[in-house]
Amino acid sequence: MTTVDQVLGPGGLFEQHIEGFQARPQQLEMAKQIAAVIEDREVLIAEAGTGTGKTFAYLIPALISGQKIIVSTGTKTLQDQLFTKDIPQLVKRLEIKPKVRLLKGRNNYLCLDRYYKATMMPVSRYPVNKGLFKHLKQWIHHTQSGEISELTAHIENRLMLSTITSTPENCLGSECDHYTDCFVYKARRRAMDADLLVINHHLLFADMAIKQGGFGELLPNTDVIVLDEAHQIPEIAGRFFSQLFSSRQCNELLNDLMTEAGEEEGAFAAISDAHEQLKRALRDTLLSMSQMPGRESTRRLFQTPVIKEVFDLLVLQMEQLIAALEPLVVQSTGLQNCYLRLTALGDLLQDMMQQQDSRYIYWFEAREKYYALHKSPLEIADPLREFRAAFDTSWVLTSATLTVDHSFQHFQQQTGFDPAETLLLDSPFDFQRQAMMLLPKHLPEPNDFNFNPAMFDYVLPLIEQAQGGVFFLFTSHRSLQMAAHFFKQNTDRPLFVQGTADRNQMLEDFREAGNGLLLGAASFWEGVDVAGTSLSCVIIDKLPFAHPSDPILKAKIEHINKNGGKAFYDLQIPKAIIALKQGAGRLIRGEQDHGVLVICDRRITSKGYGTTFLKSLPDMKITHEIEDAMTFLSEIKN
Repeated sequence: MTTVDQVLGPGGLFEQHIEGFQARPQQLEMAKQIAAVIEDREVLIAEAGTGTGKTFAYLIPALISGQKIIVSTGTKTLQDQLFTKDIPQLVKRLEIKPKVRLLKGRNNYLCLDRYYKATMMPVSRYPVNKGLFKHLKQWIHHTQSGEISELTAHIENRLMLSTITSTPENCLGSECDHYTDCFVYKARRRAMDADLLVINHHLLFADMAIKQGGFGELLPNTDVIVLDEAHQIPEIAGRFFSQLFSSRQCNELLNDLMTEAGEEEGAFAAISDAHEQLKRALRDTLLSMSQMPGRESTRRLFQTPVIKEVFDLLVLQMEQLIAALEPLVVQSTGLQNCYLRLTALGDLLQDMMQQQDSRYIYWFEAREKYYALHKSPLEIADPLREFRAAFDTSWVLTSATLTVDHSFQHFQQQTGFDPAETLLLDSPFDFQRQAMMLLPKHLPEPNDFNFNPAMFDYVLPLIEQAQGGVFFLFTSHRSLQMAAHFFKQNTDRPLFVQGTADRNQMLEDFREAGNGLLLGAASFWEGVDVAGTSLSCVIIDKLPFAHPSDPILKAKIEHINKNGGKAFYDLQIPKAIIALKQGAGRLIRGEQDHGVLVICDRRITSKGYGTTFLKSLPDMKITHEIEDAMTFLSEIKN
């Protein structure tokens, strides 16, 4: 029987047959511990520094165990990479033939029912959609997967996607006329016999934990669940353990209802008046909510007379449409589905208005043409424990950023994965030789009006000195835009600004440029891999503390403090450290990489908690003098 040592160890299968592969002690240790956890049906939480090779470290023991495996990733990009590149390479080398399947969320597949209904609607004849519908007519007979990603070149209007894909709410399930040919259910049936199933966290929580949507039966037949990019779990799980009532949901339901009623004799006439009254009431709520702030707790929202009045009317009109619709549900599955959705939305809205469950945070977000009411859990540890209890499986959770000051405590408290085996592996890269950290001491305080201009002036010579590309990462879009204005006028380097082009294309162009300056915010702090001299400097403007006005964070802070904790140390600092580790992790991606990390926020040296941030980062040379950093950059060989 093949062992982890025989595959990944010195002189093993991979060293012999994969060019450039070198046995790494950290990778081998991680793989061995995962093999033990799989055998003993236990839980392992492993932080593996950049360069460990954690993908092979969990795939090899999982594959050679012969057990059924689910691998869940944080992004579709990694999901596709595993399925199309990493796993095929491994099974070929191991000379095994497991059934490997890829499964994505239902919104990644064309819904035949909604597509055929859309072809009968004016939307299919809009000039911007004509090309898509012409292509779809042939495509549906030739596609194997039904994945929307195959249609990218033909989609000019992204909003069109919601018309031709389904959600758990509007899916008709086995009652659908197209159920036998449904791309979602074909994919799920293929997944049922998988030895290795690759999914992502959104699907894991949306389809399994909450909506169930016919997918929950996959997990009981699974022996091993691997959660890669596990640092994302608290946020993603929190989102899917939440409930949402939005103006968009209501509009989509009203549109679906008109489509379904139009297909049944007499149905349109029976509901048209109540339908129109609800549309009008919804418009009134939209108008009132557009005057409210962007994101805030709903604590005082429904104490505002004008808001209470328009939402009371919305509830009333929903009840009247439910009453008008009730006698018609026997006419079609589509009308029955709309009735159930409308009833559920009405119940949820009343719950949102009463705000009586102390385990949840009630909050809203409002824009000019959209609003949403949210009910989010204060803690996700208990729901996650319940989710895990249903499955007798081994669990492996791994990421490059799970610990705070070398401790897993914060992650375990958040997620409820306790007790568990833990493993902390440093990166095999030589950060003392490959990297330097510049911590300026004399820039203004980060909340000072002059901070941004002073910071831009300070780092400009460093940017000009860098022989490779530069990432400049920001904690706010406002600062990013100020930087874009400054650097357009003050550097000749190719400038790439988040939001001005497609993210993946921008990264490709940045790599090709070789000496670009990329200005990015949240989405560029993680999951971005630029190896070699295309990136030789990463600049971070401020310590990435979440904004304390965020309603979820605000409620969690109050909850922790009220229960005897210290939210700043128990929540805000750990969250910021994990985010900082992600941003700093962009710099060194390979053994030949060299570069300078600049953290412009003086609090990392002036505040007591700064030590915790520094101890959580890789061990690299630290300087406070820009001249040292410029010398280091000048010595990097292209």
